[in-house]
Amino acid sequence: MHHILRSSRSSLCLPLALACAIAGCGVAHGNSGADRKSISSYVSCSGTGDDTAGATKAFAAAKNSAFTLVVDCPVRLHSGVAVDRGIFIDNGTSVEFTGNGKFIVDNVFHPAFVIANSNNINLTNWDVVWDGVVPINGSAGGYEINGKSVTAGAGTKTQPAGAFNDLVLTSWLAANRSINFDNGQGWIKSIWVGGVNPAAVFFITGDASNIVFKGLRLSVPPAAGGDHFLPMAVSFSPNWKSNQAVNGKTPRSAQYVSVPHKLWFSDVYFDGTLMGWQGNVRDATFDNVQSHRYGDLQDANGGNSGGIGKWFPPPHLFYLNYNSDGDPELFNSDIHISNVIDSGPRVGVARDKGGADGMSGYASSLKLGCTKCSVDKYSSSRPDGFMDVLPSDGLTVSNVTATFDSAFLNNVFPAGIRFPAKGYSNIRFENVVLKDMADSPVKEPIGNAPSANNNGITFKNVQVVLNRWPNAQLPVPTIAGNNNNVTIDYMLPAQQKKATYRLQGDGRWSSPSLSP
Repeated sequence: MHHILRSSRSSLCLPLALACAIAGCGVAHGNSGADRKSISSYVSCSGTGDDTAGATKAFAAAKNSAFTLVVDCPVRLHSGVAVDRGIFIDNGTSVEFTGNGKFIVDNVFHPAFVIANSNNINLTNWDVVWDGVVPINGSAGGYEINGKSVTAGAGTKTQPAGAFNDLVLTSWLAANRSINFDNGQGWIKSIWVGGVNPAAVFFITGDASNIVFKGLRLSVPPAAGGDHFLPMAVSFSPNWKSNQAVNGKTPRSAQYVSVPHKLWFSDVYFDGTLMGWQGNVRDATFDNVQSHRYGDLQDANGGNSGGIGKWFPPPHLFYLNYNSDGDPELFNSDIHISNVIDSGPRVGVARDKGGADGMSGYASSLKLGCTKCSVDKYSSSRPDGFMDVLPSDGLTVSNVTATFDSAFLNNVFPAGIRFPAKGYSNIRFENVVLKDMADSPVKEPIGNAPSANNNGITFKNVQVVLNRWPNAQLPVPTIAGNNNNVTIDYMLPAQQKKATYRLQGDGRWSSPSLSP
């Protein structure tokens, strides 16, 4: 039996071309005219009383393109730690928000909305307010199911995430997607992705496809402090395909497992988040994204950043990763991120102080590993830094402006671009400006990529701005491997100096003198 609070660490209008792509990809666009029904037929519209039961009926009635469900009034969906009160969004569901339409949710360690092996879903102009709190020690003390509380006990799963996965999601997949979970050949349930991912407002898992979010506002109340920020906006995860029997020996290969694919997010507004998007996804587009207040998990006084014992995984706006030792058909691929403004402000302090405090991670804006992917027109003002590059092949990052503060990070991490793993091929950075806002930085802005197996790393028109630098030798990174083409311009305005470094064929950097 797995530990249910395991970290998942290892674990916008649509452009014309994208709109045309959606129109031709089989996405159900819902109904118009008379084929629309207000959610007021199912709920009280008070925004205060719990309307989960009525909203669940409304979503069930709207599936299979029966009608477009119109959310035109405030609806509170109270679940807390009740793992069976999330709403499953089924095939062919279209939901549009208009007027005063809003969902107020408070899910803790289980999702508010679940899309599991479902397709042809259109979610338009959603406005969701998360009004809850994540326990600073990582423990909810138990969960609720069928109206009953389950408390701590020896050998008993007491946290909502594990109960949601093993009891709720597994049962739903069995009943609605014809998956036979055969425990006769070893323990088998829905694929577990850690104790944090199920805390997402939207939990998208398995063979979920052709899903459009056109307009999504996800926020916390304006007066909410950093201790009341929502833990995760959207989670993507692999899961068993429909219409099959699985057991403890079934391999997690593309024959039996799928990851969410053919997803579009446009016109997205986040405010008050820890993690934005996280997980494993293919053929996904994210366009016109604005992210405002963000932070790391913290208590009401802004302390215990990362939670007590730093149990919460370091959060990011985008954290898209995959099992690089698994089936390549399940790798992240064809992900395209464009027109992003990650402006903050940052709430709280960095989790690591350096020295004996150790290194547990930082809340950089973008953490991405994939094949055949692109990031274009991206602006980040996070003091935590810009990007971690995970194992990738065919990744282009272009037209980026990123400011950060190495002093805020206590000089623990390179805050511009890091290469924390190995397995980098055909990686291209072009038209990128990295600016360290520290008055006297001492930490290099770009981390090393030392593996001899790297191939085709390119830096073109990449500029690093440091107010000053204490040494004559500027902090150029180690970029090993073959077929690399790297040029970095350094600007030191306080010293009125600049220099251009080029990586030579022998792997060494040119050593130009600093010039006015």
